[in-house]
Amino acid sequence: MTEINKIPTKKLWNPKSFIIFSVLFSFLPAGIMCSLNYGRCGNQRRKWTCLLSTILGFIALITLAIILSIKTPIIFLPINIGVAIYFRNIQRKLYEEHIQNGGEKASYFLPIIIGVLIFAFSTASFIYSAYIPEKSLDYGKNHVYYTDNITKSQAENLGDYLKSEIFFSSDSEIDIKIDKQKDIYVFSMIVDDNYLTDEEFINAMKASSKLLSLKVFENNKVRIDLCNDRFKVLKSIISAD
Repeated sequence: MTEINKIPTKKLWNPKSFIIFSVLFSFLPAGIMCSLNYGRCGNQRRKWTCLLSTILGFIALITLAIILSIKTPIIFLPINIGVAIYFRNIQRKLYEEHIQNGGEKASYFLPIIIGVLIFAFSTASFIYSAYIPEKSLDYGKNHVYYTDNITKSQAENLGDYLKSEIFFSSDSEIDIKIDKQKDIYVFSMIVDDNYLTDEEFINAMKASSKLLSLKVFENNKVRIDLCNDRFKVLKSIISAD
């Protein structure tokens, strides 16, 4: 009987591409490709082991970045490259045998889509964390966020003042942020776009800038930044001396 050589019907990703994807998008898409390669070869145990360990490792890395307040994702590049090299090495023989048996390379369309989504999510997370400090004080549904340039007592003084002036009430839901840049305190407040051109509101903010300087910040200058819901500055206001 003539022996029939079966050509693999499943396509695999080249492990060399894992490094490129890790540099561009993190090791998560590389780990997903690695696990799917195992699955397409019939090794379900290694598929799920690789997939779960990759996802858990990625979650742990993101959690570490949040805990350490890391603002620059580039710091994790060596980790991404190291993990990708590991994935490449453990699948090099598998892929070579696949090609020798007549197998084909898989399309990179799906990994690119996954990579772009991961990159977009990660970028949005880092942008969000860059504008919103982790330190905060709660006044009911109102929040005072403060940076490392502000002491907790200064933030408390501000929050207590806003509460005493009924700016913070039991029914209000207001988020503000306080920071210090050189000799100016920066009071950031989330507002709707229509307030940016409201002259009456702008004048009220100029008056508030003077009051905050006098009542809370020991006559130091106070700039009020009107922001979107991520504390990105839309307009700055500072009272004249």
